This record gives sequence, structure tokens and C-alpha cells, in this order.
Amino acid sequence: MTNGPREPFEKLPNLRHLKALLHVGALRSVNRAGAEMNLSQPAVTQAIARLEKAFGAAFFVRHPTGMYPTDAGEIMLRRVARVFDALRAGLIHMPNGTAEQSPDLLLKSVQIEALSAISRAPTQDAAAQITGTTVAAMARNLNTLERRLGLRLMFRDGDQLRLSEAGALLARAAKLSQRELELARDELNDAAGLHSGRLSVGALPMARTYITPKALIATGMAFPDVRVQMVEGAYETLLAALRDGDIDYIVGTLREPAPTPDVVETPLFSDRLCVVARSGHPLAGHARPGLDAFLKFPWIAPREGSPARREFEMIFPACGQKPSQIYEVASHMAVRAILRESDTLALISRHQIKYEEEDGQLMVLSETLASTTRVIGYTARVKSAPTRPQQYFLAELARAAEFSRRPEASPPVHPESDAPGQTALQS
Repeated sequence: MTNGPREPFEKLPNLRHLKALLHVGALRSVNRAGAEMNLSQPAVTQAIARLEKAFGAAFFVRHPTGMYPTDAGEIMLRRVARVFDALRAGLIHMPNGTAEQSPDLLLKSVQIEALSAISRAPTQDAAAQITGTTVAAMARNLNTLERRLGLRLMFRDGDQLRLSEAGALLARAAKLSQRELELARDELNDAAGLHSGRLSVGALPMARTYITPKALIATGMAFPDVRVQMVEGAYETLLAALRDGDIDYIVGTLREPAPTPDVVETPLFSDRLCVVARSGHPLAGHARPGLDAFLKFPWIAPREGSPARREFEMIFPACGQKPSQIYEVASHMAVRAILRESDTLALISRHQIKYEEEDGQLMVLSETLASTTRVIGYTARVKSAPTRPQQYFLAELARAAEFSRRPEASPPVHPESDAPGQTALQS
């Protein structure tokens, strides 16, 4: 598991070759595909042969009634169709009717690679190194694309190339198209009995300590040759990475509704925030600590803009008072350290302290201070097509969530704390 994914660069095949593959698959004929694309029969045959060599699989078998895809060909056809869907989505807002043209007539693979690299790299030199070309060649490829599309895709800022709004949209499409070809290679290897590729999951704070690691560990054991990554970050950062194809899922508190139309949320279970403190806290002996008692101690506030922060801010204005001191801490590791070393309180999910509670380091003082529950689940790209390791991970995530829903899954509230059905909002 790692804190930040940086993937091997997947070079795109010639887009015309990929389009030829789609036409042969749809028309069952090299000749008809050539006529559709205004290419000769030998050119189409050569395009298919190059793709088969690049991916190490035969995609079609010849039959008296036409060309029929093999199992590997079916995999490749599905993924290549998604490559073109991603590129069309990136071109949809382009001017002058360009969005109506097929992406293979507008874009070259080297241009897609350059856009992808610029969006990922801090400098021109770094972007050129990613693509395996020179800065001059990369800039020349993008200048050609700008002239073809009739708009600016980038501008210079010192030694950096920054993307315009249109350039960023097209770069996102470029990265998604690259990811689809990575997944095609993974599926082809899987069909051949060679498990490979990566599973990259963004984890929000509540999901980092139990359900995501548990599901990832199970997946890693089932697919030991797949690179398993857990990426931590703020929701906005992880959402951008998901939409770009850099990660496959986000696990944690759902936003409901999904913040953008290109992602979809799947709920797993509901969770309530608890008041957490160190074991042996002065309030541990109180049967039902009231809000006035909680106000006498420092508090850790959740990250600004998070759902937990909004819940935190709803609690105290109602009584017209504030805690004696508030720390703003984003790191869960730092939250645990502050709780263990002081009488500070925090409003966090019980799942986040599962192991500390089991070890007797931290405890729950109240499960009823927060008035609302949060829906925990995962976010994926719309119409995603999970590979077998990804399907396995989602099944294991659901299993971990099912365990989290059971009443016996969490240790009981401290015996001298508030009981179910009682409220801690009493003074």
C-alpha cells in the first residue's frame, strides 16, 4: 500500500489501428472495415497484426462467413470501445463541430500521451521524460493539435506547461483512455492465467483503518501478482484522481448525491460519529456525560469542509457555547496521538479507533451526541467495467461492511457511558 500512485506509462497504440479493430469486430470483414475507413485490405490486416503483437494475443479467427473475435478479441473490443467513449467525452465541448468527428481523425497517440504527461508532471522536462520524447517534440505535437482543434490547450508558466480548461478536459480523456488499455492488458493476462496490473483505492479517514485495508489484504492474498495500492487524501483530491483514472474507487463517507455526473456512489452501511477520548479520561466514570461536561475539555475538529466537520459545527451552536479549546487536525495518526496524550475529545467514527479500543488505548464516551448518521460506501466512475481483481475487492468490501453493520461487530460502549436510546445532550 502506498500514499500516492504513479503508474507505469501506458503508450497508446495508433488510434487508427484501434478504430480498425472496432470496424472489423462490428463488420466481421477486413474488406468492409477497409472500405468504411478508406483503407486498403492489407493496411487493415497489418493494423490488426500490430495490435495482436503489442498485446500478445490473437483477436480474430478467419471463417468462411467472416472474421470472428476470439475471447481475447472480445475483451479488446470492449476496452477499445471504452477508449473511444472516453476520447469523445473529452472532445464534446470543442468548437467548430470537431466533437462530431471520430477521435482517430482528430487525435494522434503522441498528442494524447503529451496531454496526459503534462497534467501529471511538474515541469516540461519531467513531462517529456514520461513520454520518452523531447520537450520540443512534445510541444510541437500539442501545437499541431491546437491548430487542428482551433483553441488553446496549454500555456507556459515559467518552465511549466499548464493546461487550459479545454486542455484539462482532453487530458482527463487521455488518461482515462490509457487506463482502459491498461485494464485491457490486465484482462488479457488474467484470461491467460497471468494475474497482473494494479488495484488502486482512495480511502477517506473513516475507511482507512478497517474496511478498506481488510478488503485490500484479502484481494492481495487472492491475487498476489496484482499491485495493491491504498491512497490517502482529501476528498477533492481523490475525486479528481478517480475521474482521471489514477485510482479505481473511493471508499468512505458518501456525498449523496454524487458531486459530478461521471461518478456513481454505492452505499454499504450507515455510521454514527462518537465522542472518543483516552482510556482513563476524567469523564470515563460519568454514567451519562452531558454537553456541559464535554465543553470543559479541548476538542479536535474534523477537517474543514468535511461531512464530519459540518456535524461537529451543528452540535455546539445549539447551546450557545464552544469548547474551551479546538485543535484542527487532518491526520488520523495525529488525532490518535493527541487523544492518547491528553484529555482532548474528538468526534469520529468508532471504526477509526477499532484497534485502539480493542487494545484499551481509546474509548467511546458517547454514541448519541451526533444527531445524524453518515452513509459509508464507495464511489466509482459511471459505467465502469471492473476486472476480476476489482470485482473481488468490491465483494470483500461488501463483506467487511456487512460485518460492520452487525451489532456485535463493535465493542460495547463503556459500561459507565450512555446507554442506547439515551441522549448525551442533557446538561
